Amino acid sequence: DLGMRIVPYDSKYFENCINIIQSNTPKFIDYSEHSEYKDYLSRDDKIYFVLFRKSNIIACGGYDVNESRTKAGFTWGLVYSNYHNQGYGSELLKYRIKHIKVNFPGVEIHLNTSQYTYGFFEKFGFAVKQITKNGFAVGMDKYFMILQE
Repeated sequence: DLGMRIVPYDSKYFENCINIIQSNTPKFIDYSEHSEYKDYLSRDDKIYFVLFRKSNIIACGGYDVNESRTKAGFTWGLVYSNYHNQGYGSELLKYRIKHIKVNFPGVEIHLNTSQYTYGFFEKFGFAVKQITKNGFAVGMDKYFMILQE
């Protein structure tokens, strides 16, 4: 037991999530993405979660569903850098996959990630479909992946 719980995002968790993205910059996230993330957090229509370890928020992530309810895409999955490779990202990923399957059965699940993290998603059955060189920023390629059922 990792002593954790996952709850829906609330605006009172804004600073926690900003701290998490900052902990992953510039290694995994480019500075240019921060304003986009802040805009995302202020949206009312998002499906987003935070993961508590004891009383601390150490991970967050969500997903969007397209209008025709045929595709679900992961949004802003982040783990505080001190807690990488300890199972928290895996738990949050499994939680999101299950949440999608319960609420939107049969949709295609996809995500965009970088060359640094695509291997993590492959372990869960995601396959690389497209690579865009410098797709996020210079030196940070965009990997488009789809969950293979």
